[in-house]
Amino acid sequence: MNLQDLKKRIPMEDVIEEFCRLVRTDSHSGEEGDMSETVSSKLKELGFEVTKDDAGRHFGGDTGNIVGRLEGDKGLPPIILCAHMDRVAPGRKVVPVVSEESIVSSGDTVLGADDVAGIVSILSGLRLASDLGAKLRPVEVIFTASEENGLLGARYMDYSLVKSKMAYVFDGAKPVGTIITASPTHIRIKADMKGRSAHAANNPEDGISAIQLAAEAITRLPLGKIDEETTANIGVIEGGIDTNIVCERAMILGEVRSLVDERALDLASEFSEVFKNAAAERGATAEVILHTHYRCYKIPDEAPVVAHAVSALSALGMPASIDSSMGGSDANMFNANGIQSVCLGMGFRQVHSCREEMPIDELANAICLVYGLVTVKE
Repeated sequence: MNLQDLKKRIPMEDVIEEFCRLVRTDSHSGEEGDMSETVSSKLKELGFEVTKDDAGRHFGGDTGNIVGRLEGDKGLPPIILCAHMDRVAPGRKVVPVVSEESIVSSGDTVLGADDVAGIVSILSGLRLASDLGAKLRPVEVIFTASEENGLLGARYMDYSLVKSKMAYVFDGAKPVGTIITASPTHIRIKADMKGRSAHAANNPEDGISAIQLAAEAITRLPLGKIDEETTANIGVIEGGIDTNIVCERAMILGEVRSLVDERALDLASEFSEVFKNAAAERGATAEVILHTHYRCYKIPDEAPVVAHAVSALSALGMPASIDSSMGGSDANMFNANGIQSVCLGMGFRQVHSCREEMPIDELANAICLVYGLVTVKE
């Protein structure tokens, strides 16, 4: 069945209603309890065996990850379909506004399409396959907690609960049909500059300004787009008590990302040395902490996880686009745990802002893609 014929079989009024119900369900990172109960019930209605792991206890969340399993055709290996349950702030009391072409929020909050659209696409695609009597391959559905604040649900997931070695993460801010086969190593940098306080008017010469140390260090750093595969940024500077005190402490937060793991590690180490050297030159010190948020992945175009997605898109008459992303997703953690994974474009726009938008046609396209991934061609 081609894309247009399949889209005619989707009950889009029901899909939009479900989408709106789920975005109205508050689900900030670490507070996905209500959402987890709702999606668990929906998976059970579809015949899934559902389990909740205890990942939340590792990071103070009120729920773990939801893992559902449907047997399907036992002659085929299972695949994972994944979306995350949390959203960024401001994401409480979302009021969705539906037009003929898209869904947005009232403008006071994010919409939460990132990643309610992924959840709805997975549920609706599975329902569509069931309604049309299609033969299904074994499917494991994972709805993760606390993706937005460090991929924490996937980081602490109980991977013994899944059997599949191939996963599709419905979380890409690119058009449906995009297969994201590369994502960066992301390292967060915290530098604590330690100078010496003094009266800023009476004896400033006795002080060492931590703010000045920070400024001198930052001017020596490569920032922005370093090359086609690497970026760096300083995002936060905090320090000082009052204008009449030479600042003793200043804290800087930054990050480096690169599609090449060694490049990210080397650049982060370079940042650390720059901060330490800038402090030492003035008789001060700097404590620098480097934290690897997640590691990069690069999946070959000919890999089974890519080939299956391309085949599903081709059968629907949809073009496939292989791409990379400088953002992370649960696919980074899955790949790090031996599950070959790609992130798929969902078509949502302006995510992480109050201008977030979910085109309805892209939602329908994503539902069809789920259908294509889980059904067995006969």
